[in-house]
Amino acid sequence: NAPREDMRSYVCGQCHAEYYFEPETKRVVFPWDKGLKPQDMYAYYKEVPSGFGMDWQHPDSLGKMLKAQHPDFELASQGVHAKSGVSCADCHMPYMRQDGRKYTSHWVTSPMKHIQASCRTCHTQSEQWLLERVVTTQKHVFDLQHTAGLTIARAHQAIAKVRTVPAPNINQKELDAARELVRNAQWLWDFIAAENSMGFHNPDQTLNTLGQSIDLAHQAIAAAGRAAGTNH
Repeated sequence: NAPREDMRSYVCGQCHAEYYFEPETKRVVFPWDKGLKPQDMYAYYKEVPSGFGMDWQHPDSLGKMLKAQHPDFELASQGVHAKSGVSCADCHMPYMRQDGRKYTSHWVTSPMKHIQASCRTCHTQSEQWLLERVVTTQKHVFDLQHTAGLTIARAHQAIAKVRTVPAPNINQKELDAARELVRNAQWLWDFIAAENSMGFHNPDQTLNTLGQSIDLAHQAIAAAGRAAGTNH
């Protein structure tokens, strides 16, 4: 019953999305019950749906980690283009004309490779201006993503150091909190890192998500310090 423009995105969202395999049945499940934003999905995963507790365990922090797949649909669907009625196909499979015939391109690739067809049907600026806007946005995202990744790595290392403290001296509550915080931080980082637009599908949400990731990683480092008794 969805409108045609929505269907032009749903067909892509069947695969270009976050999902997990239900442990017993291996059924593919989209974790969207609480919403499409990364923190909505994290809240969903915290409830251990169908017994799904983690994708892998980090060897240093021993945290139960989640691995994002490629949540292009979720990030794009909350962005300005989708909110303006633009579908995935409008940008990645734009209309072309050849020999007087109009057809949908099946060269599913970056819109930057055919800006005239993908972008300039709506935008009046030059191809160079549009390209520079994309590159600038992606650079800002990459820089913040790199910072988030380094901070998360420090958090894992800080938690790992707690394991060198004699067991009776470890504050287990703070250690558990540190692992939960770094799990959340890495999920937010990975949500952006695994998505294919380097943030351009939704720049505002992307930068906000990476900012939250950095903050959570710093909180994890502080909690690890309290667990080891090295800060209060």
